[in-house]
Amino acid sequence: MRSAVILAAGIGTRLGSMTEKLPKCLIPFGDRTLLECTIGKLSKFGFDNIVVNATVSMTTVPNVVGEFQSSAESAITSAGLVVGTETSAYSHTVAAGKVISQSPSAGASGAIGSLVNLVISTGPIIYVDGVNGSDSGGSGAQGNPYETVWKALEMASNGDKIIILKGTYPENLTMNKAVTIEAQGGLVRIGRRVPDDMVWVHIDDPGVSGYEGFTGYMSKYETTNAQYCAYLNAALASGDIYVSDNIVYGSNGSNSGADFIDEVYLDTYAADSDSQVSYSGGVFSVRSRDGYSMANHPVVMVSWYGATAFCNYYGYRLPTEWEWQAVADYNGSYIYGCGTTIDLSKANYLDGDFANPLGLSSYPYTSPVDHYSSYGYGMNDMAGNVFEWTDSCYYGDCNRDYRVMRSGCWNYGDFSCPVAYRQANGPHSTGGIAGFRVCR
Repeated sequence: MRSAVILAAGIGTRLGSMTEKLPKCLIPFGDRTLLECTIGKLSKFGFDNIVVNATVSMTTVPNVVGEFQSSAESAITSAGLVVGTETSAYSHTVAAGKVISQSPSAGASGAIGSLVNLVISTGPIIYVDGVNGSDSGGSGAQGNPYETVWKALEMASNGDKIIILKGTYPENLTMNKAVTIEAQGGLVRIGRRVPDDMVWVHIDDPGVSGYEGFTGYMSKYETTNAQYCAYLNAALASGDIYVSDNIVYGSNGSNSGADFIDEVYLDTYAADSDSQVSYSGGVFSVRSRDGYSMANHPVVMVSWYGATAFCNYYGYRLPTEWEWQAVADYNGSYIYGCGTTIDLSKANYLDGDFANPLGLSSYPYTSPVDHYSSYGYGMNDMAGNVFEWTDSCYYGDCNRDYRVMRSGCWNYGDFSCPVAYRQANGPHSTGGIAGFRVCR
């Protein structure tokens, strides 16, 4: 009689590496197929006294959803479990490198040595093997089954990127989403052109008690003169704006984003010297003054209509005032967008005199959007520099026409900088203290 013992759970060893003559086997608990295969294999080699020892040590599967891959793997192994299959998948909301889902789910009871499978986010990037699938192996690249650009576009969200691993982009591709498409020959943007230097921060915050939180991507910086100037040139070409007496107005052009026809979007420099955007010869450009380019300063002299039209053009949106505050107060402990205290080393505001960190000789005394340090979730200028338009109505009734602004500004004292401070203005109003940031 030849005897063999099968341990129905083990310390991370699988049968796959066992030689056929081994009289003792370790297999993951609950793997019925592997158990039956093992019994059959041992019987084949003359083992007729086969004992299955199903006495196992159990553990609780940890919650690793939302964790970075390395942290998730450490948590799994620390629980006495084994990292199983790891696959990649697109996610518009889960940051690249973080776990989208796990199996078994968190809180389940599992045997020591059993497997936990993970799906890891590639972020808002969709990998495509080939343009039409002929270059594809049939299952899609990087774990994504979107074999053609057209399939990828169907499920893409504004702000996403599609990377074609083989071939070039199709010339006949048309769409109205703000999606970046990268092909082997370089970078091409289809439809609404995404600003080149938009920096996004993914945030998941429950918000102020009684109001909505924020989950999604918000721009790290206030929208710059350069970004808004690029929008104006694109919108002028598509017929979505027109210029009269050096003031930019909305028009019904070919872009699919909603327009505000005949509403003021922006005053150019010739209309108001606080503006940092010039218009000449049918082209918008960013001013320089006192030896500094204003390209990386926040756009000013922009109305709520102009800020919202920018968002509509690219598929973004303005945050509501409570979404804005959820991000600005970080984990609820911040009084200001720069922490529990504020001073001129942290923010651009009026403190007896103007901060004016660049020593500019005339208004507006704005600062570059990356001049001050990042705070909280990694955000800049959530206190000071310029007030930021939100998508909220001040009186709760948009027919009364006022829109909420948050953040404080270079021309107001520290009283305007707390995260809870609300300022309001009409949606058509422009000024040297008003700008915006976007989210998606």
